Amino acid sequence: MTLGDRIKRLRQERNWSQAQLAQRLDVHQKQVSGYERNVHVPSVEVLIRLAELLDVSLDYLAFEDREDTRSASQIADRDLLRKMEEVDKLPEADKTTIKAVLDSFILKSRFQQLARTDEPATTAR
Repeated sequence: MTLGDRIKRLRQERNWSQAQLAQRLDVHQKQVSGYERNVHVPSVEVLIRLAELLDVSLDYLAFEDREDTRSASQIADRDLLRKMEEVDKLPEADKTTIKAVLDSFILKSRFQQLARTDEPATTAR
């Protein structure tokens, strides 16, 4: 499935017209049509906005070989999956707070991984 096919399918799942998606993206409807027909390639900024609007990862949106990362069944930790299902039932304000906390932990983990890979190799003397 191409990027254009994924954009079109995700847009249609939300029952949005091309014009509605274009308005949300702050681009012209002809651009969305071009994306869906694989005539135009969205800029990185537009891809990020698309992923956010369509509630998918950039990997899923941009790369053909990636599986649909929206699938909850990919969560191996069953306890975590149950908790996420309960979180999904909470009011939006609570979900927003939980997402912010999760984002901070994920960002912390990414920085720690970067710090480990950026450490200079020690040389034996």
